[in-house]
Amino acid sequence: MLLKEINEYFRWKPYLVFTIFTFFLYSNTLTHYFALDDGIVMIDNAFTQKGIEGIPYIFKYDPFVGNIMNNINHNSAEYVQKELKIVTGGRYRPLSLVTFALEIEFFGKEYTYPNSKYKFKANAFVSHFTNILLYLLTICLLFRILHRIFPYEKDKKWYFSFPFLVSLLFLVHPIHTEVVANIKGRDDILTLFCSLATLWFTIKYFDTNKNFNLFFSGLCFFLALLSKENAITFLAVIPLTVYYFISNKKGRIIISMLPLIIFSGLFMLIRSSALGFTNTSEIISDLLNNPFMNATKEETLATIFYTLLLYVKLLFFPHPLTYDYYPFHIEIVDWSNSLVIVSVLLYSGMIIYAIYGLLKKRDILSYSIWFYLLPLTIVSNLFFPIGTFMGERFIYISSIGFSLIVGWLIYNYLISSRSSIRYLALIMALILCLFSVKTISRNKAWKNSFTLFETDIKTSKNSAKGNYLWGHVLLRKATFPDNEIEVKNRKKYCDKAAQYLNRAIQIYPNHTDALEQLGNLYFDCYKDVAKSLHYYSRASRSTTKETDVFRNYVLIVLEQINYLLSENKTVSTPSEIIQSCDELLEVMPNFGEVYYIKGLLYGKYLNNIELSLYCFEKAETIDFPKTTSFYEDMGVVFAVSTNYQKALHYLLKAIELGTENYVTYINIGVIYEQLGDKYKSNLYLKKGEGLKSSEKEIENFIE
Repeated sequence: MLLKEINEYFRWKPYLVFTIFTFFLYSNTLTHYFALDDGIVMIDNAFTQKGIEGIPYIFKYDPFVGNIMNNINHNSAEYVQKELKIVTGGRYRPLSLVTFALEIEFFGKEYTYPNSKYKFKANAFVSHFTNILLYLLTICLLFRILHRIFPYEKDKKWYFSFPFLVSLLFLVHPIHTEVVANIKGRDDILTLFCSLATLWFTIKYFDTNKNFNLFFSGLCFFLALLSKENAITFLAVIPLTVYYFISNKKGRIIISMLPLIIFSGLFMLIRSSALGFTNTSEIISDLLNNPFMNATKEETLATIFYTLLLYVKLLFFPHPLTYDYYPFHIEIVDWSNSLVIVSVLLYSGMIIYAIYGLLKKRDILSYSIWFYLLPLTIVSNLFFPIGTFMGERFIYISSIGFSLIVGWLIYNYLISSRSSIRYLALIMALILCLFSVKTISRNKAWKNSFTLFETDIKTSKNSAKGNYLWGHVLLRKATFPDNEIEVKNRKKYCDKAAQYLNRAIQIYPNHTDALEQLGNLYFDCYKDVAKSLHYYSRASRSTTKETDVFRNYVLIVLEQINYLLSENKTVSTPSEIIQSCDELLEVMPNFGEVYYIKGLLYGKYLNNIELSLYCFEKAETIDFPKTTSFYEDMGVVFAVSTNYQKALHYLLKAIELGTENYVTYINIGVIYEQLGDKYKSNLYLKKGEGLKSSEKEIENFIE
């Protein structure tokens, strides 16, 4: 009777307000593109790009596997597993990827990366619209649940009701922008929606005593876990909610939890089958995935409590916001920091009051604290590492607890008289206005990766990741300009990219990706061969990736060194290049092409025949593809050293491999003349002159 009365009274009005507010706040994301990790789960994911055909693979593997297989030249299982170990923990979140695959299947449009042959299918509008719609449904479901578990007061206007105030506060909070405006954030939206649906069907079981509600609660919880593992905290949230507001009969509470436990077990079996056993105690030797890598245990704990206080600060004052809380946007702190002590006292007080409320009062405030603390535990770094200091998306579920606390304070202390209702209206209007302005403004940063990185580097100035990503997209602008303006600004992009990439390795000297991009930058932008090879060698030294990746980069540079030096198009001297080659050989001692280039530099540019011969002979002992140029250059060096027999051997080897270089034939003719074989000398000299004439005829024809 009570539920019918509530529904009759409120009907559609609150839902209309939620719909208007949701689209008012987030409609500016509908014209956005893809940003940050959207590539990993969607446009650069081999599984989601297959559409429906890729769904079996989505359920079979970690979502990162589809991304890795889409971006490597060889899809060996060993390589994929090696790459996965770089990232802390295991991820099994197939449900959001399934929705992406379905969007691509039914709404996907084909795109091509600028200046690239790589094509992908996507529809950014549909993806952003889906996120907004799911967020709206979450708000509506939260409102329905709150109206059921909190007493209804008929003398209050619906827009001053406690459930409506809480739902509206949750809806407008700017800290949710990362979840809603970032397409990848759908895993968090689905997790909360399905977890709340689990709670709703559990409550329905107590209201109706019909067992089929237990099945639906278990199924919804299974879907929540398939969205993101964070849903596991609702194994505590749901029985607490029932105990506080629905029923204190422990037997029925245990019965209501059985489907959740069964479906949790099923999920864990499927997850372990896909990922295997995740060893959370394994130490990750990469700062960007283990921010506490160089911290003591005391510093680690102190920094964790410092970040927990930052969460509280962002909930009350959500500015500035950033996607990037990586080292060292947040500094490692110790127990001498007064804010750490404040955080410990604050959270200790919350825990004590929550326990007291559970045992004695069962009041809304203690319940709200539980709703804040329980989802936060799994992402706090207290019990296992999460790979970063903190993140706005990690507080998404816990912000319901915050909204309950603020809503309870407003509702309890400002709705006692007509005058106080005016104050309530003013306070709510102020909060809604400020939060709405911040949300709409913050959404703009999520337009695409370029805008996001450009915006947030101003906040996260000391982040190694932020500086790298901003430098990387600037370099891409310089290397692959989209329009004439970008072509004109190429040097500016290069200079700015160098600034931020160098800042990244200043913060984190072993930042492999930043070192790799600096190698690309110094070659592509400045033709500084020595610095390019220097950074490639540093990247290879610090990486856990296969050296084949860097070997290919180096080969591109090596192939052009002779041309750049002969045309005076590099700022590097032969001696500087040799020094960088030596750095490479320390990391990759069997890199035959590097010995070849060193031999060429010593012989052709430094006139050090002894070292040139040493490098050529060393290169010959190493297994790598030896071209006709290798044997031609090696033969010339031996000829200069007057070792005509060896010179002849290598030059003839070049002819055997099919060279049409007339200089090689002439050199052989000259050597035979030195050896006294005039017949062969004339034979090769004539052949060389013939090739030379043919080459000139071709050149004249082309001209």
